Amino acid sequence: MTTTHGGTQPPGGSSLEHRLATLRRLRAPQVADFTAQINELVVLVSSSRSGSSMLTALLRESVDLLHLRGEFNPFLKLAGLAYPVANDSDRLDPAHWHALSPARRRVLDEELVLDAGHPADQVDDGQYLLDAAWRLTVQWPALDLDPGFVVEAGRRALERVRHMHGWSPGELRDVDCFHGELLSDLSRAGYAIDPRHYRMWASSTQPPPTGAPGQTIIEEPPFMTVRPWHIATEHDCTTKPLVLHTPSNNYRLGFLPAMFPNARMRIIYLTRNPAASINGLFDGWRHPGFYIHRMTEPLCIGDYTDARPADRWWWKFDLPPGWQHYTDASLMSVCAFQWRSAHQAALTALDGGAIDHIQLRYEDLISSSQSRIRSLTRLSQWLGIPLTGRFALAVQAGLPPVVSTAPPSPRRWHKRATMIHHVLDPDILHIANRLGYGSPTDWL
Repeated sequence: MTTTHGGTQPPGGSSLEHRLATLRRLRAPQVADFTAQINELVVLVSSSRSGSSMLTALLRESVDLLHLRGEFNPFLKLAGLAYPVANDSDRLDPAHWHALSPARRRVLDEELVLDAGHPADQVDDGQYLLDAAWRLTVQWPALDLDPGFVVEAGRRALERVRHMHGWSPGELRDVDCFHGELLSDLSRAGYAIDPRHYRMWASSTQPPPTGAPGQTIIEEPPFMTVRPWHIATEHDCTTKPLVLHTPSNNYRLGFLPAMFPNARMRIIYLTRNPAASINGLFDGWRHPGFYIHRMTEPLCIGDYTDARPADRWWWKFDLPPGWQHYTDASLMSVCAFQWRSAHQAALTALDGGAIDHIQLRYEDLISSSQSRIRSLTRLSQWLGIPLTGRFALAVQAGLPPVVSTAPPSPRRWHKRATMIHHVLDPDILHIANRLGYGSPTDWL
């Protein structure tokens, strides 16, 4: 063991690929050919900052659906199916899947099945700690986080928080409390982990981080913590819809059927008026998180790189085809481009009616409890799942904002109304009208 910054850690040297391979062996996938086993794929399509994380959090409470614990993007990055390796944007086509080697397909398949499932009330400590070690590994890919060392540190932290709160074996009522203990222990052991990059520190009084958590990003910060989870069985894969959410999937709607060849693909189309979404994107770009694409050349985006010069190498949120024309535009223009591109891609895929879809409005999910219940009842009927148990409780009570940059409030975009109206071009207004949003004076 070597000593670093007052702590101990094992000798370094293992690559990220080696660490993930070790974790796959220890976690032992139980379902072979996961992507071929899925019979129904539900893709949540939206523009960024339109409430997809909140809707996914609600749907994740249903035991009749399968989910990934977080977003889909990290798995594509690990497989080499992301910018700049696979393409010059977030777009993926069937050819990208067919060009993937059998070995990489197998690794991707195993990583996905180990993440797919639904929430649980209890944890199997061994499995849970391995899952937490995997998540930490992809959150901090540059650190030589030895899986065995992390699991043992996690075991001690878990015992400590259970003793502290009087929890029984298998109980983990507060995952953020556990992760806070684990991250502190790893930091004392010499690992350069900054807890301010986690969602659980959003309400902290500590100053925010001043830049990205590293030069390589696999999971987009602010990072998630790992909750108790039932890993999918073969029966789950063949009987429950798998829900995938990330706005980048708008540019992969031709790719996903190739990846899941036996699945019927359906789309939940979540919309939000352009002014509110564009305003949310503007806030998100200036937030100390949401790093996803490190560019090969620095950006020169007004109101972004001048306000946050340390971020000039980072493009945030989805990367639509044609982004190269916006590397020196104003930030508001970039945000309008992202909203317009996301919906153009979605509508192009849906035109013709070949893909079964349902449209939901974000405004209906937040305007009142009655409106939220009505919308989610319609969605559950469309999905063919019961609105019962913890899912029903979540729908009735609602959930707090997920990775929000500011508390939601009606017409929050009005503080930048002049700037936003300047970028509402005819294409955006046409799309908004097509989606059922009339005059901007009525937009929430």
